[in-house]
Amino acid sequence: MVASELSAVTRQIGPVAIGLGVLGLASFAFLSVSGRALGPAELAPLGTLWILINALGPALFQPLEQEVGRAVAHRDAHGQGARPVFLRACSIALAVVLLAGVVLLLARRPLADAVFSGQDVLVLALFLGVMGLGAEHLSRGAFAGGGAFARYGTQLAIDGVFRIGSAAVLAAVGVATAGSYGVFLGLAPIVAVALTASRLGPAARSGPGHSWADIGGAIGWLTAGALASQFVINAAPVAANLLAGPQEQARAGIFISVLVLTRIPLFLFAAVQASFLPGMAAMAAAGDTAGFGRRLKLVTGAVAALGAAGLVVILAIGPWLVQLVYGPEYVTTRADLWPLAAASGLFMLGSALAQALISIRAYRSSVAGWLTGAVVFLLLLLVPLRLEQRIGLAFLAGSALAVLVLAVGMRLRLRHPLTPAPATEAAATEAEGKDSSWT
Repeated sequence: MVASELSAVTRQIGPVAIGLGVLGLASFAFLSVSGRALGPAELAPLGTLWILINALGPALFQPLEQEVGRAVAHRDAHGQGARPVFLRACSIALAVVLLAGVVLLLARRPLADAVFSGQDVLVLALFLGVMGLGAEHLSRGAFAGGGAFARYGTQLAIDGVFRIGSAAVLAAVGVATAGSYGVFLGLAPIVAVALTASRLGPAARSGPGHSWADIGGAIGWLTAGALASQFVINAAPVAANLLAGPQEQARAGIFISVLVLTRIPLFLFAAVQASFLPGMAAMAAAGDTAGFGRRLKLVTGAVAALGAAGLVVILAIGPWLVQLVYGPEYVTTRADLWPLAAASGLFMLGSALAQALISIRAYRSSVAGWLTGAVVFLLLLLVPLRLEQRIGLAFLAGSALAVLVLAVGMRLRLRHPLTPAPATEAAATEAEGKDSSWT
């Protein structure tokens, strides 16, 4: 049984893992090339843009990907199309993009001054990135729910290739300001969607209606959880930029670069995450409690091992690896590195537990876990330590407490039987809501 589960997971995550590998390597190469061309101080606003794009995209649109992927997989398991779900999700995404554009337009000056070192063009780059990631998450939800993992991986790879290709060209012609690098970073997901979103599988086929109430409640809880989880994983670099004094800007740039490096395992985990939720949702739809439990143990065990491996690498060669990637100016210590690596590993484990909870519609438990982590992070920022240690330990404590709450929520939920396969999505929504009413 375990061997068959492992084989099924491997077939699903393989293409996504390849695409994520390309995207991950290209992303770090983008920062490496940019860092060498710009220097630590000029890299700080670009690194912050990189973090914000990768934070706001999932925070605003991952709930749509999750619900589209879950609903498409659920309907596909019963031979139904999911176009009504996908169209509702597209409408929500468009509204979010328009709202984000208005907010960024109104706040462009204070945002540019406080976060982007006075570079207005990086605010435009942030909007482009938000728009592109909205389209990416929608299409990826359709790909994952319909089992089109090869197309999912291809989109990721195109995004990565465009990032590093643009950075290499800019560095080669001697561009030494962050703005141009930022604009091409924002354009990368738009290009990737344009080249891959022509075939959406079950998400493009007609099927039973899907009301605003059906999708609205799920998206509301998922958005709250996504915002809290993205705060836990991405607040550290923003805090470093905001809390650093005038003489600490170079240190903030180094810290952000170091944080990005310790998050390499998160790119590998994303390959698991892409197929994990739809697969678990399909098992829940079929009432396969035993398979659900086996898949959960397999994935959480693998994620824990991945996080531990990342921590070991950082402890062994972390400071040398930072200088190898970014250059000799980027000096750090193991004391600053290990909390970031440990926190990233715990965040992955928490994300796996949250995905499993979402697949059985226990949305409130997922939100509770991430909100706990966010509150703990903010409280730990009050500890009077050196900038890097204070933020690193806050990130570690927030991730650890989030995992604890999510694990308790999962344990409690598994005391109840999974919902049997219903005839329609509407019936599934009602039954699953009742089954998870304890949350």
